[in-house]
Amino acid sequence: MFKLYYNPGSCSLAAHAALVESGLAYQIEKIDLTVAANEDANYRAINPWARVPALVTSYGVLTENIAILNFIADLVPEKNLLPRPASLEHARALEWMALLSSTVHVAFRPLFRPGRLAATEAGQADVAAVGLVNLNHVLGLLDERVGSRPFVLGADFSLVDLYLFVFLTWMQRPVLNGKLIERPNLAAARLRLTERVSVRRAMTEEGLIPAE
Repeated sequence: MFKLYYNPGSCSLAAHAALVESGLAYQIEKIDLTVAANEDANYRAINPWARVPALVTSYGVLTENIAILNFIADLVPEKNLLPRPASLEHARALEWMALLSSTVHVAFRPLFRPGRLAATEAGQADVAAVGLVNLNHVLGLLDERVGSRPFVLGADFSLVDLYLFVFLTWMQRPVLNGKLIERPNLAAARLRLTERVSVRRAMTEEGLIPAE
């Protein structure tokens, strides 16, 4: 039995949906970032970085989506959740996940958390304005790279799609209403993934959509 610490709608949604896809037994525990529950000493004992996701396993605690998604896929190789290790396709999957973690995720931060980047209101407004230009640029490149393929890696679903889905949902947040350039490929990918059973179950369990 695995235990996933998550915050609703955060990047931990990818790990949550991956657990559903895997068929492995799991529990979830909410870490509410809006009330700084991640700073609690009990949670810091689990993840000193005070972030989500954190996955408790019999081998120890895993953090960071790239590690968690690979770990889950390796436990159920028969489900082909990621391309087989030691292949170019697997390297491409890692490339995608690293891009999502290091570039796409970070591009949202100036809009969602300007207070972490500037102390004054004027400074935060400037951070958000510059950040919006960069976010639109990053999403434009992402839209081109995703293209019209059924899934990120081509014809077959992978856990990379679940990681991408996190950021597709972030594009719908109220703070970005009317500020983003339309990205048709990303919009189509979001609609396809929203209908996936694992995505809907994870979103339901996190209270993001009503139970069906």
